[in-house]
Amino acid sequence: MFKLDYVLLHFRSLFPGSESIVLNYTGTPSTERGSINIRKYTGSFFEGKRPRPNQVVWKEWEGMRMPFFFEEDASQDVITYADGVATINYDIISSAFYLLSGWQEHYGVERDKFGRYTYKASVQAKYNIITKPVVNYYFEVLRKAIEQVHGKKLQYRTWPNGSSFATCLTYDVDRLHSAWKVAGMPLLQSGNFKNFTVLQLKNMFSKDPWNNLPDSMLLAERFGARATYFMLASNQRYNGNPNADYDITKPKYQQLAKSISEKGHEVSIHGSFGTTNDLQQLKSDARKLPVKPLGNRFHYLCHIPEKTPQLLDQSGLKYDSTLGFADHFGFRNSYCHPFYPYDFKNRKAYTYLELPLNLMDITLINPHYMHLKPSEVLEAIEPMLQEIMRFNGLCTILWHNENISSFSEYPLPKGEPSWRKVLEDLLKKLQSNGTAFLTCSEAAEQASINI
Repeated sequence: MFKLDYVLLHFRSLFPGSESIVLNYTGTPSTERGSINIRKYTGSFFEGKRPRPNQVVWKEWEGMRMPFFFEEDASQDVITYADGVATINYDIISSAFYLLSGWQEHYGVERDKFGRYTYKASVQAKYNIITKPVVNYYFEVLRKAIEQVHGKKLQYRTWPNGSSFATCLTYDVDRLHSAWKVAGMPLLQSGNFKNFTVLQLKNMFSKDPWNNLPDSMLLAERFGARATYFMLASNQRYNGNPNADYDITKPKYQQLAKSISEKGHEVSIHGSFGTTNDLQQLKSDARKLPVKPLGNRFHYLCHIPEKTPQLLDQSGLKYDSTLGFADHFGFRNSYCHPFYPYDFKNRKAYTYLELPLNLMDITLINPHYMHLKPSEVLEAIEPMLQEIMRFNGLCTILWHNENISSFSEYPLPKGEPSWRKVLEDLLKKLQSNGTAFLTCSEAAEQASINI
């Protein structure tokens, strides 16, 4: 019953009052009035280590074309009712477990040069469901069956101030002193000597334009938001890959981190290269911050599915916010709420929360990823935002501080708005739709339950 327990843990966390409802997931349908039967997959997929199922059928349900894994017969209605009994004719428990647990990543071998599981290898890419939180749709199927049979409405857990959805604005602070060379080189190469000179003068006589964390706080505060800053604690290269260009142990950066916290924003740890499989190094990173971090996001979104979750569970941190694909926005685990990662060894939930990462600026900008123009972004992400709002979810945004400056690493196409303007327009849109802006630790506190 490990699949059922894990999935229901999350269903019941969304719908207070559903804890007492008993489901029949035994393989033998019940005819007792008030029963909720869920068809049970009886194949051997979960006894092996294959990363992806071979069978999938698609069904239309309330305007959404939904995939049901481990199925071959598409002729059944999603739910049938008879004599006070509801029967869900597709195994939403196995499908939800498969996606939410990250089974494909745990057993899949596809990795990029940073050791990350790849979007192109995922079922989200194969079936074009990256912007659909499919697990939330499965939960809607179950919710509807319960409401029909038991005659009671199940209401979503709400966010603070009665908001129907929440947003975490986060900044990954990788570079504070590199604009003069990283943004300067493209200016020089393109013959933009005027802006190149301005940039160099700023660096020599004022400060590097990427050394702008006070400005990033003001930007958040304009929209009533308090941001979460993930700060790197290592400035040493690791296997040739860069960490921070600043030394967090120096007094001026200690004071900078303290000032962020004192203004009501959050400072958490940005686990440096190598910490995804080194618990002591992650703890060492965390101790270098002047405030005790409650959460983590790994640098470059590095994550080793078979090692990192266990390390995070032992770290004492309350949450992580790494799980988003670097090369596409959306729902990596097909779920738009915080969730407890799955412990494959002990067949239970880990005790720390994952705040799924939905949108990263580099995903949009990088020529090797989506490479969108700034003017294309809001339209492109609109379907994803609508899903989060539909399901009372959490929208987690990652912007790098360099991309709120006037000097981006990647030159803007002529006539395009800045990446700062993109973020401002996005925050304005979320604000106008009534989001609750939360720090990551606040979101984790709201979503946490006893397990």
